[in-house]
Amino acid sequence: MKTFFQAHFARALAGLLICFATLPTFAQDVGVNILNQSPYVPLLDTTGRVTVDVCNNDGGGTAADSGKVSVSIAFPAAIVGNIIGVTITGWSITSNTGGTIVLTNTTAIAAGVCSQILLGYTASAVGGPSTITATLSFPTGGLVGDISTNNIGTTSVEVVVDTDGDLVPDVDDLDDDNDGILDTVEAAAACTSASGTVAANVDCDGDGVPNRLDLDSDNDGINDVNEANGTDANFDGFADGTPDPVTGIPATAGSGITPANTDATGGTNPYDLDSDGDSLTDFTESGTDPSLDANEDGVVDGTADPDLDGILTPVDATPATIGDNLFPDLNSTITIGSLEFANAGSQKDFVINIFEVSNRSQITGTPISFRLTKVSGFDITYSTTSGTSNVGSTISNGNSEWDFVDGTDYITVTAKAGTTIAANGQKIIGFTVTRKTDIPPTTTQNITVTSINGSAGEIKVDNNIAIILITAN
Repeated sequence: MKTFFQAHFARALAGLLICFATLPTFAQDVGVNILNQSPYVPLLDTTGRVTVDVCNNDGGGTAADSGKVSVSIAFPAAIVGNIIGVTITGWSITSNTGGTIVLTNTTAIAAGVCSQILLGYTASAVGGPSTITATLSFPTGGLVGDISTNNIGTTSVEVVVDTDGDLVPDVDDLDDDNDGILDTVEAAAACTSASGTVAANVDCDGDGVPNRLDLDSDNDGINDVNEANGTDANFDGFADGTPDPVTGIPATAGSGITPANTDATGGTNPYDLDSDGDSLTDFTESGTDPSLDANEDGVVDGTADPDLDGILTPVDATPATIGDNLFPDLNSTITIGSLEFANAGSQKDFVINIFEVSNRSQITGTPISFRLTKVSGFDITYSTTSGTSNVGSTISNGNSEWDFVDGTDYITVTAKAGTTIAANGQKIIGFTVTRKTDIPPTTTQNITVTSINGSAGEIKVDNNIAIILITAN
């Protein structure tokens, strides 16, 4: 028989248990979500990204302490690789096999908060769609009340061929190289050689890159988009404007450019080595360095094309990356105060101005160099230190930046190491010309400046010569 105290204690304890039983309880649940930020990636692309959100769903205030949560992300190793942590603040990589990467939290995840991980990968082989799986584990033991069904998240990745990188796979893209000309047009192109021979060919220049993927389908050094009169303001070989997300055709090309046939014979201009039928090849008329077509067949010499964009290396400003760019282009002018020398021994300053006119920087390892032709009736001299030249007005020259070599017929001037010309920049070099004592009156002679082929990396040489005519009165 219970005493009064025992009975009273029993009733109090029962009430307390009932009270605790009615208090709200909170389970500490951690879940994971995973998203591949693009449903597919182009083959060999290195910018694949996967976002992993690890969320502490605790309804109270309990944090998931440091070292308490690990997440394992398994990638399809057959098609992607080189898994790296791009943004892993609050996490450390505990293992990485190249196919599976495991991270453990180094910072507590507060209740109601998600911690985000950003991973990168490279698309190594065509395939998919294949599953990427994120799985949670708990190194210090399971969490009270954790819901296991949200401890696994999946997404998928597909690696496709997307030659122009416009996010429309080649299989769906109506313009696989973004030159604005439809693939169907390029596949049916009639190709015209410099001799006038015409033949339909899906690879007009025979370089192994079919026209639909070739940015210079006849290898004349002029990109197809330009020969088709497309819009390419940045000279990258692609028609300008955002490609349509369904058709892959760049905005400025509308529903596809129809290339002109200027001479009304043979193939249209992108596939014709003499588009205007004047017996001068398009290569020659483009002003490109003639040494790049030594056999004068209208085709750039050589076969190197490491990025397989159809633009041969000698005329490709980005030979390791699909697409093109302008090479730097030097243009020389001569400034002098007066062209007439009245007396024997009279002298005048002149300067050579070297301009870069295509808004492109100098190619590394290709110094600026030009040649000044000597003349029989006048002496041309120079200072090897910078100063001023009087050419009707006083102008500063940068002679200290240059090396001068006196030859029999020429003065060759080459930029010293570290001297470059900026995009749309200018360099000024000063000289003095003196009339010789034995020159007959009314003698006229040319001062000629020629930028040396390849100077600064340029390949356009039709504006490399500057001439002024001086006279002995």
